[in-house]
Amino acid sequence: MFPVPDGDTGTNMLYTMQSVISEAAKVSDSSLKGLLQAITYGSLMGARGNSGVILSQVIKGICEEIEKYDEMSSETIIKALRNGSNVAYQAVKRPAEGTMLTVISDMANAAESKAGNGIMPLNLIGYIVEEGKKSVERTPFLLPVLKEAGVVDAGGYGLVVITQGLLAALRGERVNGEYSEAAERINVMEESAVEESIEFAYCTELMLKSDGVDMKELEAKLEPLGDSMLVVGTPELIRIHIHTNEPGKVIRLATGLGSISNVQIGNIVEQSKARAEALKAESEHSQESTLGDIGIGIVAVANGDGVKNILLNLGVSRIVNGGQSMNPSTADILTAVNDLPSHDVLILPNNENIVLAAQQVTQLTEKNAAVVPTKSIPEAFTALLAYDGGSSLKENLNTMSKAFADVKTGEVTYAVRDDKRGDFEKNDFIGLYGGEIKTTGKELISTTYSLIKEMLDKEDESLTILAGQQVDDEEVARLTKMIGSNLPELDLDIHRGDQPVYHFIIGVE
Repeated sequence: MFPVPDGDTGTNMLYTMQSVISEAAKVSDSSLKGLLQAITYGSLMGARGNSGVILSQVIKGICEEIEKYDEMSSETIIKALRNGSNVAYQAVKRPAEGTMLTVISDMANAAESKAGNGIMPLNLIGYIVEEGKKSVERTPFLLPVLKEAGVVDAGGYGLVVITQGLLAALRGERVNGEYSEAAERINVMEESAVEESIEFAYCTELMLKSDGVDMKELEAKLEPLGDSMLVVGTPELIRIHIHTNEPGKVIRLATGLGSISNVQIGNIVEQSKARAEALKAESEHSQESTLGDIGIGIVAVANGDGVKNILLNLGVSRIVNGGQSMNPSTADILTAVNDLPSHDVLILPNNENIVLAAQQVTQLTEKNAAVVPTKSIPEAFTALLAYDGGSSLKENLNTMSKAFADVKTGEVTYAVRDDKRGDFEKNDFIGLYGGEIKTTGKELISTTYSLIKEMLDKEDESLTILAGQQVDDEEVARLTKMIGSNLPELDLDIHRGDQPVYHFIIGVE
């Protein structure tokens, strides 16, 4: 059944629209075509989750049709809306009725019912909004899971809200709250979805750039790995979304076809539960008569359930999804900072490519924020261990920044292509340290151990290892035994990080 509830439909649609706005603001070409292309590109690049990807396809279809005309008449709107519906349906391999696909189709049908009667564009859009509301209210009768929960479809509701916003902007008005009752009903679904039995737990998303990929063939290869699959874009720039229990296989398949970016992997059930708990905690906190002394908030960027859990246990207040190959935006980090009740906030970017975005946040927020410039997860662990809740933000910034200065970080991953010098072949394991490939090999554990040996100096005392989602328990046990037998003088701390991309992340002190 499509779609499986992600528990964050509204958030995903919001981020998609924010990306649209961002790209539109950059347009230097004053032509309508230039603006429409920017809107389409922004929606594809910013799409998140089922709802975001489908929304990007609705936007793509609408913009492609509008490009054909010189003026924005009612007839243009009617044709554009129908094309938006068609493109969205085509993107979904097994569409289900009672979802946002049904709502966009009903809105297109409503528009077509007014074709040829001389209706003005504003009146047409107003009629579409009202018919969209009715369609949303019908969704529980089309999708059993909605009826059982007593809610309406969140994605369809989102489409109506966006259209309402468009209408209000054209009229020079503010959006009213008359349709807020549906939002309350949707909130019930966000929580009830957590309790549903979900066969495929990891929502996996990424952008794939290549010289050209057969999208149908890619779909066929991805289909056995999960459900809720979407493969959209062009053969050269593809957004992939799939719910799977094997995100590592999805990533390996994609990297074999080109370069990947914007990788996001989330545990659907755990993220939903965490959101519900956080919202409950914030609600309880907001009801207190005074906030009192709530100390310094800490925001960290990370990926992998195991890594996130360790960071939270070390005192991190909020996690921003991101890391290698999936750098979050300044806006993502800013949102996390502003959401905290603390006035003083420390930010740990945990990746060299994210430090600058984190530093920009300190200039954009009204809070007293500072960046502890960590460039890896092992550095973050050491910095957090140096945090002192009784000290000021400035004192902690200084102490934590000094604490991780001597931490050495290594990573083990695999080669996506043959080395031109012949040092390694595609799919060989490679060990990275200090910005260089230090070890290579056909076997994961021996390559990892060789990298550790390369990283060690005589004065080193401790070794922290995070096992990625691609690594099984037997491999973890083998590596642990090898290190214990050959390097007994080291204090070894090994955990499941469940991070993507890297089979092992290694910290040495």
